[in-house]
Amino acid sequence: MSPFHVLVNAINDNAVPRGPDRYLLELLPRLCAADSGLRVTLAHAPWQAAFADAEFGPQVRKLPVAAPRTPAARLVWQAVEFPRIANRLDVQVTFLPNLIWTPGLRGPSVMTAHDLLHFRYPEKFGRLKAALLRRVIRLALRRSDAVIAVSEFTASDVIRFGGVPRNRIVTISEGGPSPTRRSNAAAQKVFLFVGKLERTKGITDLIHAFLHSDYLTRSGYRLVIVGPDGNARDEVAAAMRGHEDRVLRPGFVAEAELQDLYRTCRGFVFPSVAEGFGLVVLEAMAHGAPVIAARATSLPEVVGEAGLLVPPNDVDALKEAMERLAQDDALYARLQDAGYARLQRFSWEQAAEATATLFRRLAA
Repeated sequence: MSPFHVLVNAINDNAVPRGPDRYLLELLPRLCAADSGLRVTLAHAPWQAAFADAEFGPQVRKLPVAAPRTPAARLVWQAVEFPRIANRLDVQVTFLPNLIWTPGLRGPSVMTAHDLLHFRYPEKFGRLKAALLRRVIRLALRRSDAVIAVSEFTASDVIRFGGVPRNRIVTISEGGPSPTRRSNAAAQKVFLFVGKLERTKGITDLIHAFLHSDYLTRSGYRLVIVGPDGNARDEVAAAMRGHEDRVLRPGFVAEAELQDLYRTCRGFVFPSVAEGFGLVVLEAMAHGAPVIAARATSLPEVVGEAGLLVPPNDVDALKEAMERLAQDDALYARLQDAGYARLQRFSWEQAAEATATLFRRLAA
């Protein structure tokens, strides 16, 4: 294939990889495999060790950039300084794997929209900050020559909130991990949640549902909540107070420990009402964990028939779903197999091929 040059702007304030970083770490090596002519310059900040340490191969050149760490200063830097860097490089396309406003770019750009929660749940970010970011996000989306939406739900939000025409949006789902088969005998009496402690994740509803189940109490089940603090930290602490022997909150855990929790839980419960995609659901399926999730935002697209979908914010429905899964071995096995099958629909290789095709089209 004829060579062409893509500049990737990976710069954000995440020292530990989060959603957009994990997306790019999975996508980038597969992009290079999908298009042998691709040459990538990867701009990242000094604190983003995951990008500095990753081995992407000879098609990728890393460009450490001394961007500001604080969000307000970085917002201005992205709008003013990054376009100057980009315009000095001989690039055909600039790839923005997150919602980044870069008004001074001379060449075409592609932006990935993971979610538009600033519009749906402004309280998650603080209303004043969200109001400012909503304006910047609209400008960023309208500036981009093409927008990748990671789900049809997110695509509809890009149209609704961003004012982007449908013909400039390409829906490219994220991929899932490779499946790890486990025996049913590996399951322990544990329900697992993984995610940041935010109000939109439905964690307090989950705790109340779990603790109000006489069956789960008598059977000795535990609920394990993995993830960093967020705006629901105090509510979560209050909900589990006095029940710390049954509701465990280890916080951030190492990758090996997290994998073991996925492999041994009876079920993965994710009652979030605000997801642009929901990659964590695929991670659970890949480790053989049957899924219970809210019938909200993008989650039905990801889960399909491979999990139990419950109405959002419904404590009784959550309780009943966990009790069903705890008691019904046939349901457990059916959802486990359905999760493995569902995972096959989400391929990073397919995502990379579609993204490379989009780059080529814009480069031409």
